[in-house]
Amino acid sequence: MIFRTLILLMVAVAAHGQDTPTVTTTPIKDGLYLLQGRGGNVMASTGSDGVLLVDDDYPQYQPAYLEAVQALGYDGVRFIINTHWHGDHAGGNAAWGESGSVILAHDNVRQRLSTRQDMKLFKRVVEPAPRSAWPLVTYEDSLALHVNGETVEVKHYPQGHTDGDSMVFFVRSNVVHAGDHFFKDSFPFVDMDSGGSVGGFVENIAVLLQTVDDETVIVPGHGGLANRADLERYHQMLVETRDAVQTMQAQGMDLEAIQAVGLDARWESWGSGFIDTDRWISFIVTSPR
Repeated sequence: MIFRTLILLMVAVAAHGQDTPTVTTTPIKDGLYLLQGRGGNVMASTGSDGVLLVDDDYPQYQPAYLEAVQALGYDGVRFIINTHWHGDHAGGNAAWGESGSVILAHDNVRQRLSTRQDMKLFKRVVEPAPRSAWPLVTYEDSLALHVNGETVEVKHYPQGHTDGDSMVFFVRSNVVHAGDHFFKDSFPFVDMDSGGSVGGFVENIAVLLQTVDDETVIVPGHGGLANRADLERYHQMLVETRDAVQTMQAQGMDLEAIQAVGLDARWESWGSGFIDTDRWISFIVTSPR
């Protein structure tokens, strides 16, 4: 009986350990780090001004990110920039806000976090976040922070992933967090319920390509660290798949017929992530632009 109890206890401890949120830390350069838990990619800027995070993952991962920050030698986080409002990127806001972190985001991020959101695609309603999760500093187009020896430029890219997405540029280090405008080697999620569009994706990535160079380190919203060649390939996918689907639409084919035909075999592996090929085709067919 005692042996059986010990075995059950060991199984319970092992299961608990598997469920415990953990965060991996990967150095990028110049005091910049990629932090990865379960949700979207998080970036940390560290230095004499403290810690600035870009995004903060799901709420249950906040303690693990605090541990990661402490392992870098800091007691907490001074600033947080949200690239957009989704819970896998801004879910930690409430806990960080309660601890005194200053949260910055586009005007529409505060609007969406503070009001009820209906995500029809997932048949899910998201209730307003606690007040501590709402950004304290917002902007319409852009802002700049001067932190840890960096000029950090935050720029709004409209009507792509949502209506409130920003990309964050660390100018001196030539590093950019592209948020969910960039799913590395995967089809992206277009949240049309939040003002997103396929056309906006195409235009915004084209603008980003004009901004980065071959030495730029690009942090996607999801996936590993990337470079300009990865972004070019992603933009090519966006343009070619959109044009192929729109050509079939012009020929009178409906959504089901287009999905039955599918896309070029070059893009087959891109549908193995969060968004599969049929869903990506549906985004193109139903996008407002």
